Amino acid sequence: CTMREKPLILVVDDEPDLREVTSLKLKSAGFDTVTAINGDEGIKKAKEFMPDLVLMDIRMPPKSTAGIDAALTLKEMPETRNIKIAFLSSLENPWPAMSGERGDVSREFGMEDFIPKMDMDKLVDKVKEILSRS
Repeated sequence: CTMREKPLILVVDDEPDLREVTSLKLKSAGFDTVTAINGDEGIKKAKEFMPDLVLMDIRMPPKSTAGIDAALTLKEMPETRNIKIAFLSSLENPWPAMSGERGDVSREFGMEDFIPKMDMDKLVDKVKEILSRS
């Protein structure tokens, strides 16, 4: 991991407003951010910037699982395998077929956690908590 002054967070979301709000909130909390508008761009930017954490929206075009697919792809590639990823979603039940708490299901996928989109104050706390885990 390269030494950075501030942790770098990659925000992957197809909604411009949410990308903007999330980015600003993280920047005001002392993080650097880069953004991507879909899973494919998210994968490219993760390889390019090697962020400390990726916040991955689950539902993005072209299909409802685009964020999960991109996250799993990052976990499969040797060069990005160790990047922390958390799902960011406003969905109450992103995986109807899977039972369990959203954070637990996210961890089953190999992710760090699940962060509900609407609560920006919790977002910053959660990001700090995830980054503090070794």
